Amino acid sequence: MAWAGYNGGEIASRLATASARQYIEEKFEAIKPTTENIQNLIKEAMDYANKIVYQKSRENEELDQMGTTLEICIMYGNKVYIGHIGDSRIYRIRRNIIRRITTDHSYVEALVKDGTITREEAFYHPRKNMLMKALGCTKNIEPDITAKGFLPGDVILMCSDRTYKYATRRRNIQYN
Repeated sequence: MAWAGYNGGEIASRLATASARQYIEEKFEAIKPTTENIQNLIKEAMDYANKIVYQKSRENEELDQMGTTLEICIMYGNKVYIGHIGDSRIYRIRRNIIRRITTDHSYVEALVKDGTITREEAFYHPRKNMLMKALGCTKNIEPDITAKGFLPGDVILMCSDRTYKYATRRRNIQYN
């Protein structure tokens, strides 16, 4: 378990986004853009970003166990390809309906999923920020990789836990 943003989270976030973006930009033109190939590219980019963050954390004792969340979206054709690790979120807005696409990799999400606590209890749980998966904390990661349909007029919203927790508290976002 790890907390994103813990011990150098801002550094981890910058390293992860820059390295994943660079990886995708360098490799995308070389692949045949099939669903499988794009999903593999996203997985490889996340693995590469994890390697960079993990190595940096080993170079500096103050950054030990630093981690971050990472969301990757590639829109190609009529699909959005998603890589996700942590508790940042991706939503799809279609015809004024907001639907969460990703599932948090958090301790409280696991409790909600198994019925131990309610969604409302999760919001106030003392361990609500404890992550089960994050990028950079361990040598290997297991991100969620998926593809979803994308229609003209759809909007993809990528946001951090601060954003959606604020919106939820203000009742601007409803859970499914």
